[in-house]
Amino acid sequence: MGNQKAKQWKQGRQDIFKKLQKAFAHNSAPVLWVHCASLGEFEQGRPVIEALKSETKNLKVILTFFSPSGYEVRQNYAHADWVFYLPADSKKNALRFISIVKPQQVIFVKYEFWYYYLTTLQAQKIPTYLVSAVFRSNQAFFKWYGGLFRQMLCCFEAIFVQNKTSLTLVQQLNYSAVYLAGDTRLDRVLQVKNQAQKFPILEAFCGNTYTLVAGSTWLPGEKILAEVLKAFPDLKLVLAPHQIDEKHLLEIENLFKLTNCIRYSQVSNTTALTDISILLIDNIGMLNSIYAYANVAYIGGGFGTGIHNILEAAVFEIPVFFGPNHHKFQEATDLIAEGVGFEIQQYPELIKQLKTLQKTEKSAVIQEKARLYFQKHGGASAMIVAHLNKKK
Repeated sequence: MGNQKAKQWKQGRQDIFKKLQKAFAHNSAPVLWVHCASLGEFEQGRPVIEALKSETKNLKVILTFFSPSGYEVRQNYAHADWVFYLPADSKKNALRFISIVKPQQVIFVKYEFWYYYLTTLQAQKIPTYLVSAVFRSNQAFFKWYGGLFRQMLCCFEAIFVQNKTSLTLVQQLNYSAVYLAGDTRLDRVLQVKNQAQKFPILEAFCGNTYTLVAGSTWLPGEKILAEVLKAFPDLKLVLAPHQIDEKHLLEIENLFKLTNCIRYSQVSNTTALTDISILLIDNIGMLNSIYAYANVAYIGGGFGTGIHNILEAAVFEIPVFFGPNHHKFQEATDLIAEGVGFEIQQYPELIKQLKTLQKTEKSAVIQEKARLYFQKHGGASAMIVAHLNKKK
């Protein structure tokens, strides 16, 4: 955790119980508590929150985060009545938090396992669920020394997993209340696609030209894209970096110095965009709608700690490229198997693939494969919500 994040983490938890007591002092409505580690997990929990909120009269939602990168972005999330950092996991904190919030049901998303919170919820017989979970055989749950972790699994009323491997692993522990639901993010990205915003600047920039949208990029991927642009001088590139601080924006502009490049915030005349090759997105919040303008997408993170959200690009039925660090991401495995996702390690691979993809018939095949993938794998949220509603 960087210095800034560590500072936010500490400050966000100051006087946390006083803030909680004030927030819940006069609440008499039923409460759903949803906990997410960070922003990615929030996107998985989001469709479940919104479905339960719309179906259950008077339901109130408290959303908690472990990481500042989730809390700072979603502290004003409209479908949550309260958004807080989660106090550190201890017996005292867990008892105090639960006694103030008094949740009727609890949802933990994906990888969240907090011993004292889970065992306290179990002791108080508060139904607790794990959604969009992914398990791998090298995790502590499946080792001889993993007794404490297996004990935490038994605190869940039900576990909803993303894939068959996870289902089999949990079943081997003689845990029966595990269900193959899939990834709730598919429901979220389908929702976003149907609500995608239109941007006149993007329409003017892309026109009818073959367009690559690069989302959540980091420098290793940006260097590859610079080489690609040399091979495709007529290509339009919409570049949305993961970090939009001035230092990184200048770094990108220097990298593409031989090409016409303009920042989104600096566009004042859309008619002047015809001769521009690169549109640099220097804001947060547009990206998931921008993919609607793409013929092909590149998603960053695969040359670092792991790929960012590839589903929000693939849902627009386009081929998606990413770096080699994707093996912990089920959606990457699935999309590669379907012929919609493609791993790249060097720029010649991407250049070769783009030459193939510019053929109309190849793009049409990928478009149909992507459509069928989302049609087949959507619906995880509805399954989870139906289960939770039966247990009320």
